[in-house]
Formats: sequence, structure tokens, C-alpha cells
Amino acid sequence: MHPYLTGLISGLVFIFSIGPGFFALIQTSVQKGFKKAILLAIGISLSDIIYVVLSIMGVASLLDNPRIRLWLGVIGTIVLILYGVYSWFKKPKLYKNEIENKKDLSYLKYLVKGFVLNGFNPLILIGWISIIGVMATKYEFTFNAQLSFFAGMLTTIFTTDIIKAFIAHRLRSSVTPKKILILNRSVGVILILFGFQMIYFLVDNYMIN
Repeated sequence: MHPYLTGLISGLVFIFSIGPGFFALIQTSVQKGFKKAILLAIGISLSDIIYVVLSIMGVASLLDNPRIRLWLGVIGTIVLILYGVYSWFKKPKLYKNEIENKKDLSYLKYLVKGFVLNGFNPLILIGWISIIGVMATKYEFTFNAQLSFFAGMLTTIFTTDIIKAFIAHRLRSSVTPKKILILNRSVGVILILFGFQMIYFLVDNYMIN
């Protein structure tokens, strides 16, 4: 099977992956609209692409330095907890239409938000390095074949993110301000819990050792 097709199929294992990016994607799609959710998904994919390229090129080995990975984790933890607190106190706002949102010119911030939420999570980096390790032992791909494999995998991940955002967007008609408040606070609690999980990971892997 062609490496790209193998990657497309392998990417299906991430359909049910639930992380900070997933909850931020649903929240953005419901409250801010499908277009901004797409930008968030692009930001998430950009950070994945960077990690994959760095890992394939061997540059990711530089991140084996405990101090670098520790500080990456610290920054990621701070981002998750701060965004979680912000979501908890965020006032409920209903998305109405794309025209209304045109007066909000901060589209770029959603791309940056997706990049930061995913990019500063050391568990994402470890996950990609692990995938590359498994691929190296299971398949004898050339460098170009590796690029094709991960292009396929990233295509599947990005496509499923868009589908999730679209479904959330289509359900917005049944959303009320009270439900938005519950969504915001639920996302806030979940992100804060992810932050504490990352603190546990940092303490267990770096502080103790």
C-alpha cells in the first residue's frame, strides 16, 4: 500500500482523541462560528506539522534536553490553566451569523490559539516521536515515503477536526446562553484538569528524576 494511504488509515486512530485542542475546537465552533473553528484547526495542524518535520529530521532530539522539555511543559501548563480560568469566567455569547463576526478582525488569534494549545503540550511531542519510532520499526520507509506517510496521517487528523467543528456548528441552533455558560465552564474545568495532569507529568518525569 502507498505510504500516503497507509498514513490516511493510520490517522483514523485519532478520531476519538480528546485533548485540549478538541474542547477548544468545539467551543469555538459553537460560539464563534465555523470559519474561526477552521482557523483553530489549522493552527493545531501547523504545530503537528512542525513537530513531525523536526522529528523526521532528527532535530527533535534537541528537545531530549530535560531543561528544554521542562520549560516547554511549564509554558504549556500555564497556557492551559490560564485559558481554562478564562473559559470559566467568560460571559456566554451566542454566534449568530458570519456577517456579524466580520466586525471582529481577530481571526489570526484563533490560528495562534490552536498552535499554542497544541504546540506547547509536551505530550503531543512525545506522542509524535513515539509514532515515528513505531513506524520506523514496522515499515522500511525512505525519507520521501516517511513524508508521504505523515502527510496522509495529518490529512486525516485535520479532516476529522473539521468534521467535528462542522457538527458542533450545525448544532448551534439548539444552544442557549445557559448552555453556553455550561459549555464554557466545562471546557474551563477540563483544560485546568489537563494542566494539572501536565504538572503531574512534569513532576514525575523531571522534578523527581
